[in-house]
Amino acid sequence: MVPPRSSNTSKKLNKKESSKKKPSSQAQQPRRGNNSNTSKTEPAAYQDQLNLSTTVPLTLQQLLLNVFKTALLTNGHNYLHNREDNKKKNDDDATTEVAADSAEQQQQQQQLDIKSLIQTIKTHLYNRDFDSAFTDANEDLLRAYALRWSSSRALGYAGIFRALLKEVVRPVSDAASAATATAATNHVVCIGGGAGAEIVALAAAWRDFLADAEQRALLRSSSGDDDDQIVDAIKEVSLDDGKDEEEEEGRKGAEEQPISTTPATTTTTTTTTTTTYPGLSVTAVDIADWSRVVERLSTAIRSPTVTGSKSHPAPLLPSNEEEEERKTPGFNVQFEKLDVLSAGEKELQGLFSGEGAKGCSTALVTLMFTLNELFSTSMAKTTGFLLRMTDLLRPGTVLLVVDSPGSYSTLKLGKGGDGEVREREYPMKFLLDHTLLSVAEGKWERLLSQDSRWWRRDAARLRYDVGEGAGLEDMRFQVHVYRRVGE
Repeated sequence: MVPPRSSNTSKKLNKKESSKKKPSSQAQQPRRGNNSNTSKTEPAAYQDQLNLSTTVPLTLQQLLLNVFKTALLTNGHNYLHNREDNKKKNDDDATTEVAADSAEQQQQQQQLDIKSLIQTIKTHLYNRDFDSAFTDANEDLLRAYALRWSSSRALGYAGIFRALLKEVVRPVSDAASAATATAATNHVVCIGGGAGAEIVALAAAWRDFLADAEQRALLRSSSGDDDDQIVDAIKEVSLDDGKDEEEEEGRKGAEEQPISTTPATTTTTTTTTTTTYPGLSVTAVDIADWSRVVERLSTAIRSPTVTGSKSHPAPLLPSNEEEEERKTPGFNVQFEKLDVLSAGEKELQGLFSGEGAKGCSTALVTLMFTLNELFSTSMAKTTGFLLRMTDLLRPGTVLLVVDSPGSYSTLKLGKGGDGEVREREYPMKFLLDHTLLSVAEGKWERLLSQDSRWWRRDAARLRYDVGEGAGLEDMRFQVHVYRRVGE
């Protein structure tokens, strides 16, 4: 079956409107156009710069998956601390092995019943009961959804975000402004991002981005050469030559690697010596209440108890205290329960201005497997939302849209002479371009547009054992990138 759309499926608040949408099979119609479809509005320079074939190292992908498993599989409030606490308690205990076995059995009993929960979700989705699947769902159902579908999405998103970060996060060249840069933040707004795929993917991409920045700084410092081509060549060799090591770690089972909590090791792999990048502040927005899922994932991202590897030990990102102490760019996450289609002007202003965050400016807005759902709910309201968003965003802000290829939305044109309701289908891409490039003419430029791409996982080496029916999947998608320009 076609996998359910990401967390943004919960945008279907109105059952009456939702029931009128065409079945999901319609969304998989053969695509029209070329794989590398581009627009005359796309600056040629960005065709090479935005390389969506970018990915993050395999061991970092495994750490990303381990974050999902650690954060969401186990019940209770001590889901991150059980292993560490049990180890401390048993250090001076003669029955350490017995106690460890008992703790493992207890933990297994506390895990979600993934198989039955996923079946429940699939039943709700099949019946198009999106309220039961998302809006009115309990925490267990939402956690199961994120474990099953968000983890795979996050793997695919990580490479996209990695490619975009160098476009949306700009270094401060003036050394005197370094302190100001680290105090400021680039705001990322993830519409429909409650299920956590965007959050964890951004965290992984952020770690890789900072590690790359540190490597570049060290190479330039040692060689005195500012030639980007030489730096890129050396970086490519260092990453590719280490691939065998990453693959070997994957074969051994990255989830069985010992927990790495050594500060020195963590420092070399999760932080950067540069202080010239602003931090990231991520706001996940959704109509359903994903707050507990976001809280769990945000905590696990910074937890050393998550299983890591030699190349990429836990935590995925350092703690806030470490970031402040070392004056490294921060990474903050918050969740906002909001229906963007009915939100008031002040609510949207607060959302896109990064309200409450000092020196915060929205640099990136994402609509990941969300926009077509919004158009299907209400074409008029979604068009209005995009235009209101346009007025609130500053020039330079990047908009990323990812959705199922061949997505269509239906517009009802009223009744014909025979009394039947007339309908017309519009491709999501057409509606998006019409709104941003025609109605809001002169306010956006399109940097990249592709009608169909595949992201494929490394099925042989990635390990993700969270229960029956919750395996990883490849991702086929269309992608469009725009940038707000001055009027």
